[in-house]
Amino acid sequence: MTDWLIKIIIATLLFVFSHPLWAGEIESVGNADMRSLRALEARLIYEQAVKQIFDEEYDKALGRLDWIISAYPETGYGQLAADKRKEVAILLRQPKPISGMNRAGLVGFGTLFTTWVGVGTLVLLDIEEPVPYGFVLIAGPLSGLIGSLSITRDSELSDGQASLINLGGVWGIWQAVGAANLADAGEKATVGASMAGGALGLALAGNIVRNRDISPGNATLINFGGVWGTWFAICGAMVSRRRSNDNSDFILGSAMMGGNAGLLTMAAWSTKLSMSRARARLINIGGIIGTLYGLGANILLEIDSDDRTFWSLMGLGGIVGLTAGAYLTRNYDTQTSYFTENGAGLLNLEPAEKRWNISFPMISVSPLSGVDSQIPDIEFRTSLVRARF
Repeated sequence: MTDWLIKIIIATLLFVFSHPLWAGEIESVGNADMRSLRALEARLIYEQAVKQIFDEEYDKALGRLDWIISAYPETGYGQLAADKRKEVAILLRQPKPISGMNRAGLVGFGTLFTTWVGVGTLVLLDIEEPVPYGFVLIAGPLSGLIGSLSITRDSELSDGQASLINLGGVWGIWQAVGAANLADAGEKATVGASMAGGALGLALAGNIVRNRDISPGNATLINFGGVWGTWFAICGAMVSRRRSNDNSDFILGSAMMGGNAGLLTMAAWSTKLSMSRARARLINIGGIIGTLYGLGANILLEIDSDDRTFWSLMGLGGIVGLTAGAYLTRNYDTQTSYFTENGAGLLNLEPAEKRWNISFPMISVSPLSGVDSQIPDIEFRTSLVRARF
């Protein structure tokens, strides 16, 4: 019995005196694990920044590169981020060429408008024979297509500029036709107004966007501002109209004024928002969903379209949808959207970054907190779910 007691005492003494050795080893292993984890975080952020550079999302990429430089300077990716940031700065100073999608939009509008100008000219000349119209419908699209392709081939327009020029042509036609109808103009006057309005809108928009740096997000906001301004004006006019009178002119005039107000408001406001095109489109989708909810409520409640409540619910649904879309996407364009102060979770849902991630639990070993501490703190930590919208 005495031998066993002596062995236990000796083992205990060896354990106590050897504790600083293995405690230091555990601490060094824990620090190495932490350095590896930070290097992994920096690598993932750097890869995401490179992907955003490839997608020409330079502002987001700069934010991520600055994040690496400031938060992970001890890793090898700190210097890589600094070098890559210089390359992105050079790319930002270069004019961004028009993308294929926006060029196709300009070509499409040019083709249709050229054809309509040909048809409208025949209408103004009081030509009633079908043969000239047939020739115009054959030659008009071809000439419009070739001319538009030629004009846009070496164009220095950006995506935002091209989008607003397209909007200028469409908006000019809409406003000119609406004004002709309000003035009770005849068929020929309305046709002539549409041709003049489209040409004037293209020229005016082209002059406004010249030498201006207009981002695709700002152009999208301005487009949707005109559309939603028109829609809310129609809803308001339908709610406030008098049923006993012919309200067509009142509704049309309200739609025109509301659209112009929405267009000008977003043109002045968009530069302060600095919103991406993707987020602007998501907010617009929220407004569409809200409007559909209003329509669904009208159908379920069996509300007739002549009732003021019908249009009140439609307009209110659009407002709620746009507000919800803006709120739910408030973090869409943020720079720190993947790793946060609390780290990644077991399941990360990030629609804004289009990323799903499953992380592993993290074990950390803390150094000894004091002289009396004999055993280091071992912490097991993981987040179950992290969601960001």
